Amino acid sequence: MSARPSKRKPSASSKKGASKSRSTKRGKPAVEPESETDAGAQADAGAEGEPKPKSATKQQQDDRNWNDRSAAVSAMIDELHSHPSAQRVRAIAESLLVYSEDPKWEVRLLVARALAYLEHPDYAVIAARLDTDDNSFVAKAARGSAAKRRELDFAYQAKTDEIDEVTIELRKLREAYGERVASAAERIADQKYRLLTNETTHEMRTVVASLLDALTKLHASLEQSNTSKNVYERTLRIARERTNFLQLMLDDTKRLVDEPKLECEGVPVVAMLEKVAEIVRDALDIPPGVSFEVEAGIPSTTSVHAPRVRLLQAMSSLAKNAIEAVEGEGRVTLSATIPRRGWVRLSVEDNGYGMGPEEIRQALLPMVSSKKDDKHTGVGLPLAKKIIERECHGTFEIESTPDAGTSVICMFPTIED
Repeated sequence: MSARPSKRKPSASSKKGASKSRSTKRGKPAVEPESETDAGAQADAGAEGEPKPKSATKQQQDDRNWNDRSAAVSAMIDELHSHPSAQRVRAIAESLLVYSEDPKWEVRLLVARALAYLEHPDYAVIAARLDTDDNSFVAKAARGSAAKRRELDFAYQAKTDEIDEVTIELRKLREAYGERVASAAERIADQKYRLLTNETTHEMRTVVASLLDALTKLHASLEQSNTSKNVYERTLRIARERTNFLQLMLDDTKRLVDEPKLECEGVPVVAMLEKVAEIVRDALDIPPGVSFEVEAGIPSTTSVHAPRVRLLQAMSSLAKNAIEAVEGEGRVTLSATIPRRGWVRLSVEDNGYGMGPEEIRQALLPMVSSKKDDKHTGVGLPLAKKIIERECHGTFEIESTPDAGTSVICMFPTIED
């Protein structure tokens, strides 16, 4: 991300003149507003009686800088779309706060558009500032972003409210008719969900395969033509990457809804955690600044009754998430303790950026990812929770504090000797 621009404090005469210039232009909405830098120069000339022309070199430097600043804000908008970490959101909010006072209206316009996706306390400060901006384009964009946020918040809240309502109904059913009836209702709902999802993903896989084939043929055809690669190469690459990501989403969706028929077995906990560490070290290029350790303060004979492959999959996914959360420097620990007789407590702890209650809630929803690349679909955490609770008959809990770190705690009954 580009360095933040320094805040510029225009002179009193400049402010007065610029305000007058902008007011005049707002009366002609059909005309694109001119740069505030030019308006300020005209104001200085009017206030002091004679013009103060800028040097050509300084004007060219300003033009280059504002283009760079616009590109920086555009990059932040793209990043906000991809659900960045809480730490990144804070950094973006700080930068947008500075850019909201930029002398160029074009930069402030982009900041106004970014507000639709900014989830941070600084939103209110930036929104209030831009809502009363002297440039009508900027003010209108700020109000549009506020309206879009209300729509997005309403849509998300409606979805989560529906989930809460179903959960309440299921609890009432369990209280009124017992566990057997409630479990039967859950199984029927799950079966319908799996059937719909499997049929949908099957059809979409066919479409995606056709798209990839068409892109390959188009690329070959363009290479044989006289068309310059500069015209099509980047666009084709992006199209192929997004189609591959769609394929990954379909694969992960299928993994989430599938119910593999795996036999449970006695799984030694200490050996299992050491295997998880081995899998993660092989899969990730762990930065030197990240400490990744296993701390098992339990007998090596302690075992749980679970499908070994699926338990390894869930714990490995949690460990990978923790390593990514520390962002290149920090501590990740896999630990095992015995809190009380007949139970073992497994935890994955990190001192990364952490999450608030609402972030935890969103993280457990399928297809909601805080990662900003084409390798994460937002299925990992919900799938790990499903494996732990439904397939391994354990409990799953997340404890997290922003800027302090996260602990994922899983409890399992042990196999008694």
